[in-house]
Amino acid sequence: MSRGITIHKVKNLFFFYFQLFGLYILFFICVAFLQSLFPYLDLKKYSQDGLFEILKDNKLKAFVSVIIYAPIIEELMFRTLIKPTKKELLLFLSIWTTFTINLFITLEQEWYYRYFIFLGFTLGIFFIYKRVISKKYLEKIKYFLNDHQLITLQITSIIFGFVHIFNYVDSFRIDSVLFLLIVPRIISGHMFGKLKIKNGHIIWPMLLHALNNGVVFLIVSSRL
Repeated sequence: MSRGITIHKVKNLFFFYFQLFGLYILFFICVAFLQSLFPYLDLKKYSQDGLFEILKDNKLKAFVSVIIYAPIIEELMFRTLIKPTKKELLLFLSIWTTFTINLFITLEQEWYYRYFIFLGFTLGIFFIYKRVISKKYLEKIKYFLNDHQLITLQITSIIFGFVHIFNYVDSFRIDSVLFLLIVPRIISGHMFGKLKIKNGHIIWPMLLHALNNGVVFLIVSSRL
């Protein structure tokens, strides 16, 4: 039975990826139509220069960052609120605590040390929160989020998309082109969250996120 359930969840993973790929195609068809009406909507106005520089300078770092690190961190930051367990709520609090501290502390170590320190610090915070935060309090939040999981799905997907504005610009701002550039992220965030609801564990949106990023990584790296 367990093997059958796992196979079913793997099928869901690839089904959601092909759905996501289809939505991307539909999105770019709509963008092409909009550009024919409004020529100023040039998506080349902004680019992910940071990613391209990493790809040129250090493909291993780019691979780990895009396909392993980002899916783990971003899913812990957003999809842990969708159909959560109590552990996932603690992981949500832990990852955001570490992220906030990281904004004020700059580590000079190599990138792989920084990644390990970030994840290790998050794990340490998790065990602290596990001891000090009431299980009853977590249970109430869990039931509230489960009762409002569709609203939570939409809100987290939109925030997930808007956070990716920083892929293109150094400070937060929005215009019509930037909005179009983050729409695919809102779509992908929605699909990652739906898979979390469907398969019931945070590992599945992480895998879908990694698969999504991996295909993009292969396409972009093959052109450099």
